[in-house]
Amino acid sequence: MDNSNNHLKICHWNANSISNKKLEIIHFLNSNKIDILAVAETFLKPDIKFTIPGYILHRKDRTDGCQGGVGILVRREIKHTILHDLKLATIEAIGISVTTKQGNIIITAAYHPGGNRDLKKFKSDMEKLTNRNQSYFICGDLNARHRMWNCKTANGAGKALFELSQRGTFAIYHPQTPTHFPTCSKFSPSTIDLIITNGHHEISSPITIAELSSDHEPVTFNINHSTATEKPSTKFFDYNQANWKQFREHINREVNVQNMNHYTLDTTQQIDRKIKALTTTIQCAHNKSIPLITPGQYNIKLPENIKTMIKIKNMYRRIWQRNRRNKQAKLFYTSLEKTISEETNTLRNENWDKTLSNINSKHNSNKTLWKIVKNLKKQKQIIPPLKTNGNEVLMSAEEKCEAISSHFKHSHKITTNLKSAMEKTVKESAQSLKNSSQESLPPTLLIKPIEITNIIKKLKTKKSTGLDNINNKSIKNLPNKAIILITHIFNACLNLGYFPNAWKHAKIVPIPKPGKDHSLPQNYRPISLLSCLGKVFEKTIANRINEHTSNNCIIQPTQFGFQKSLSTTHQLHRLTSNIRSNLKNKKSTGLVLLDSEKAFDTIWHNGLIYKLSKLKFPQNIVKLIDSFLKNRQNQVFIGNSSSNIYTPDAGVPQGSVLSPLLFNIYISDIPTQKNCKQYLYADDMAISSSSTISNAITKNLNNSLKKYEKYCKKWKMQINAEKSEAIFFTRRTSQSRQPNRCTKINNTDIPWKESVKYLGLHLDKKLSYKTHIYKTIQKCETHLKILYSLINRRSKLNRKNKLLLYTSIIRPTITYASAIWTSSAKSHKLKLQRIQNKFLKIILNLPPWHSTDKVHNLAEVEKVPKHILKINKKYWSDCVRNLELKKRLL
Repeated sequence: MDNSNNHLKICHWNANSISNKKLEIIHFLNSNKIDILAVAETFLKPDIKFTIPGYILHRKDRTDGCQGGVGILVRREIKHTILHDLKLATIEAIGISVTTKQGNIIITAAYHPGGNRDLKKFKSDMEKLTNRNQSYFICGDLNARHRMWNCKTANGAGKALFELSQRGTFAIYHPQTPTHFPTCSKFSPSTIDLIITNGHHEISSPITIAELSSDHEPVTFNINHSTATEKPSTKFFDYNQANWKQFREHINREVNVQNMNHYTLDTTQQIDRKIKALTTTIQCAHNKSIPLITPGQYNIKLPENIKTMIKIKNMYRRIWQRNRRNKQAKLFYTSLEKTISEETNTLRNENWDKTLSNINSKHNSNKTLWKIVKNLKKQKQIIPPLKTNGNEVLMSAEEKCEAISSHFKHSHKITTNLKSAMEKTVKESAQSLKNSSQESLPPTLLIKPIEITNIIKKLKTKKSTGLDNINNKSIKNLPNKAIILITHIFNACLNLGYFPNAWKHAKIVPIPKPGKDHSLPQNYRPISLLSCLGKVFEKTIANRINEHTSNNCIIQPTQFGFQKSLSTTHQLHRLTSNIRSNLKNKKSTGLVLLDSEKAFDTIWHNGLIYKLSKLKFPQNIVKLIDSFLKNRQNQVFIGNSSSNIYTPDAGVPQGSVLSPLLFNIYISDIPTQKNCKQYLYADDMAISSSSTISNAITKNLNNSLKKYEKYCKKWKMQINAEKSEAIFFTRRTSQSRQPNRCTKINNTDIPWKESVKYLGLHLDKKLSYKTHIYKTIQKCETHLKILYSLINRRSKLNRKNKLLLYTSIIRPTITYASAIWTSSAKSHKLKLQRIQNKFLKIILNLPPWHSTDKVHNLAEVEKVPKHILKINKKYWSDCVRNLELKKRLL
């Protein structure tokens, strides 16, 4: 936006479909310097991705029919928030609140599909849209005709709108020329694209522009004396141009490790100062050695021949609009419009083909390819207005941050008020630890530079940074001098039992939960971004914790989560082989899947420290973990806005290296029942019982669940009975052989289900895996929609890369846990072969009737049964060779 002009330039346009007019829209927005474009009749559907470079699109798609839909394109630099959905009856509308130096302005894009239908609802909707105290502008095609805005005749919607305007709460602005020119000359042009405002801001006279392909003209106007607040421009560090030699030289100059060891840092304040100095040095070296760049512009520009055609088309359009009987002008206009559409589509396809061809020839083609795949899979989520319990609607990013922060903070308090019989004992243990004198660091716990170097070598460079903005790329390029200093800092922390405050401050990014109402704060999950340097320290501590747990056999053998050489498939193997064995012996099996409510977020801090002490962990480690858990600082961020800092009262930090290990230790003493088997994968808990008598199964499970209840109460954990599930596996069809009672936990029934999902595998009552294979095919079809632009028959991506996408994304989806469901019916597995056939024929551009054998020979891809046999053979071979694994699977 040009700041020299003290106004906002707004445009409204009924697009009559925008998906095929992208280049034309880009050219129009840039050439006319439009700040905000309100669009009616987008014809977009939720699964269609549509973006305009340099603009943010807010859209409301019509889901219950074709056509319709509204959207607002806002220049990226303009600070604004999206408004909550008014739930209108007949008008489709979406609004934003633009922050200006003169106050907030509401801009709404609206579309009313019918002129005489549902007039009561139309009036009610208009009253909702105009019942605002803030300055507002409703830009829309309301299909409301009236002589007051130069229409030939009035219709019901026009009369209703005019009647509402007579109350004096809003004014209707319109251009002097018609905005809608029906393609059929029998129908008169009309002015149905209107601007409705409460008049708090002065606006220029709306005008039409004879551009863009549609039967509606774009209507533009300026909101005068309104300068939008602009967000700071985004810049990125260009690591391709990084001068790492300069980076290391700068750090070597600033860092001094002479006469220094971990004993010289003998207070927490000294450690904090040393970390702050090191952080500042790395940040300074990074900023001096890596250049900043601005994001690249959209790389497709309309060539001169298309621009000329657009000018000629617009000329003939104006001629036809002035004289609707001029059939030749209309013929030229419509012919050119069609040609322009074809030419722009060809241009976009050629550019896409060029991008894919470049991937084929580039040395680092895989990196570029996966970047494109990530962009295709990623849908940018914009957080809508949030509703509080008191039905207050929160609009600004700051308010949203606070609301989500409040929910996250509450998540850590679910179990803090629960009373425990261990309360006094645990409190005394915590006090005893606090009062104990600090033990000197044993040589076995000492961290050496080589250990840190090995950890750094394995770091992934793409990981996000914490609030210190020191990334893994920088850490990987640290000179030896810095590694030695870091070693001294780490050892000093271990010696004092102190986890630095700088590494306990988490940047929390809220991510919407799929399929939930995103206007509610509780439907977001936190992604915690922590200091990368802090995570390196955590890895050194994790090495020492793992060694102690392994040497002392602390983790339960039934716990497969976060354990070396163990996967979800291994736990599923253990579960299903037990069920199959019992079915073979004419026994039934009951399985209960327990939902631990926010298990990681609600761990009792003092309870965990008590257990670490009882399990004889070194005092230095116990004190350090106590410091690691206490007084952490979490802060929610949405864009550049943030919440106040909050301190979680319970739980292990999300995104931390140590958290999974600490969770496994915390539940390492979870009880087992004599007649039941237990299956743990992190916080996914399941128990089973088998017998020839159904009521005996229920009794055994309920006895086990009572033990779980007592254990959870003792250690301040909570099971969500409503989300827990149960299933009964049997081959007996007689009703008398089915369980006549439900399992219970916390006095709540857990009803028996036909099918459940455990660790990504759908289990049905007969263990046929029919449901799992059906769900797998659905996933593959979703992947096909996402990847189609890359692997379709016309795509210029070479065969090698297309097959790489298939074998890397689709085939692992098909074969997940195949060692478990390999016994399923041949007819079920045949469906998976068909989905592979479909993908390969698209990739190879072969007709549907082409021989399956020839398709696989051409693609050099194994058929699904053969590939499953191959990976299953490897799986079973690993199980047989690994005696420890073999023992745990029994």
